[in-house]
Amino acid sequence: MFRKIISLIFASLFFFACSDENPMSSMREDYSERQQHRQDQLDEEEKQWQEEACRYGSSTFSNSWCCSNFGYQCNAAKSSSSVKRSSSSYTYYYSSSTKKLSSSSFRSNYSSSSAVYYLTTSKNMKLTLTYFKQVTPDWDNVLGLGNYADADPNISFDIEFIDTYGTKTTKKTDVMLKKQDTGLWSGRVDYTTTVPVNTETIRIYPKITDADVLASDDYSSNYWYITYDVGYIKNNDVQYQTDEQNKKCILEWEWYLY
Repeated sequence: MFRKIISLIFASLFFFACSDENPMSSMREDYSERQQHRQDQLDEEEKQWQEEACRYGSSTFSNSWCCSNFGYQCNAAKSSSSVKRSSSSYTYYYSSSTKKLSSSSFRSNYSSSSAVYYLTTSKNMKLTLTYFKQVTPDWDNVLGLGNYADADPNISFDIEFIDTYGTKTTKKTDVMLKKQDTGLWSGRVDYTTTVPVNTETIRIYPKITDADVLASDDYSSNYWYITYDVGYIKNNDVQYQTDEQNKKCILEWEWYLY
């Protein structure tokens, strides 16, 4: 009986030693497969995030990289190779031969966590121009006399609403301010429009020209100012913005949804 038990033990050891399916090895392979599956999921999520960032011009990679990998920012890639991102202020910039990009989101003005990042209903938007100041001299005077009050500003805005599908709706204001020989102006000039349902991003492009008899000079900064996740913004919470990239003048405006 004892010899029979010993024989069974040796037979079992021989079977496990020769078996192709080692239990411990199989467990390690299952764990490795699960880890690889999770890594694949993370890689796919990262890819989707990068594609979305490239789509809206906010990727930390270059426009050339976005163009070659996802087909976005290809026009900007011709004249740009770098992107600057500040995660603390939600501010983005990219260099372009046409219109550049700047953005800011005001989390302190956002509504409760029960809201979603896009508009579930259409809303009205009221944009108000509040301030203009000429900061470089001789907008009109070619003699260089150091005149800081010779601007003839014509100021208007392009506004873009981008929804969750990437569809863009563009509105253009009329000239909101038209002055002659004005170095400083403050006041309130309003423009009201409708923001479409599903809008998640609002882009504002200030346009400033100096009106002359023969030709008008463009004094725009060529930057967009963008607010993301507008669905979180509460009604009547004022968003204050300034043309911070403009080195020729100071321009301020504000807007809110209702």
